[in-house]
Amino acid sequence: MAAFFLGPFLSYWGLMLLIGLLAAFVGGKGTGAFFSAALAVGAVWLLVPFLITLNTGSDLPEKVSQIMNIDHSFVLLLATSSIGFLIGGFGALTGNRFRRLFEKDRINY
Repeated sequence: MAAFFLGPFLSYWGLMLLIGLLAAFVGGKGTGAFFSAALAVGAVWLLVPFLITLNTGSDLPEKVSQIMNIDHSFVLLLATSSIGFLIGGFGALTGNRFRRLFEKDRINY
């Protein structure tokens, strides 16, 4: 939700900080924090450019993919989505681990 609504107003590192703060606030396990944020940001970074391209009929993605020597523009969208996946996941994992620094470990015998 944060990536979708605040993505146009924040840079990628601002979004990463926001996701880290949210993950620090929510807590939980590290793998859950990583994959929930990674899948959310990756999906937003895949679907929003895809929908914009479909709605506007722009040929800009094809031109950018030609400049980058990529055969298809969908590969460019997948690369963008993969970067968003990693940014979201590692931002959430960083926030989760930061929270874990201040929690007491429970020892169950």
